Amino acid sequence: MFISTLCFIYANAQSFRDDFGKALNAKDMKKAEAILKAWDLDNANDPELYVAFFNFYTVRSMEAGMLSANGYDVSNSKQALEYISEGIERFPIRLDMRIAKIYMLGELNSYQAYVEEILQLIAYSDKIKNNWKEVDFLLVSYPVDMFFGVVADCQENLFLKEDPALFKDIIRISDEMLKYYPKHIQSHIASSTVYVAQKEYDKSLAKLMEALQIEPANAILSFNIAYVYEIKGDKANAKKYYELSITNCSDKEEELKEAAKSQLKAL
Repeated sequence: MFISTLCFIYANAQSFRDDFGKALNAKDMKKAEAILKAWDLDNANDPELYVAFFNFYTVRSMEAGMLSANGYDVSNSKQALEYISEGIERFPIRLDMRIAKIYMLGELNSYQAYVEEILQLIAYSDKIKNNWKEVDFLLVSYPVDMFFGVVADCQENLFLKEDPALFKDIIRISDEMLKYYPKHIQSHIASSTVYVAQKEYDKSLAKLMEALQIEPANAILSFNIAYVYEIKGDKANAKKYYELSITNCSDKEEELKEAAKSQLKAL
């Protein structure tokens, strides 16, 4: 009897989810809202319900905020964030929920909350050893790569804002990553890139050299070290590391090899 009941509940949830998705894709917001209310009454503990509420209010936010600066309406965005935050609190292992919240905070330019959410993501990744789950609590495919990619994308988004006030946050994220993943090369590179932007070239070199100790055959690291030396006017070391980059380039790094050759000619 218990198994039959469980199957019935799952079938109901699947039906709600499918019907809601169709209504939302058709931009039939009244129907979508009615499905959400029925779904909530039927099974308020369904994690997919929180995702659905987030999507519903995100679409409403975009529709209502078409004329606003960032394309989102504040009131509906707040609702979306409240639902996804509750979902994360109840189901913290769901990576898709965390990505959704980080994305929305970024779209709203709420960078303080954005960064804090990334830091929480990093700490929790260590706690669960990256056994992240997605829809229906299936294990995320390549969870470590996915997690690393999310963090890298977030740091890139912060850097592309070209706001010096955000540079310290990129370094905070890198430092947090290296606390748990000391061999994470991309975190060294992210910090070194910020230091170059701040014209703190020696700090940038220190970070890159530290990473090169971990991966001495990393062609990207060698190229970046050469570039910083070139900025500093140290042509001898720039030449040395461009040549090292060329030597270490793999078959898939042909573009990097050509860039290093071009830099050498310019020197």
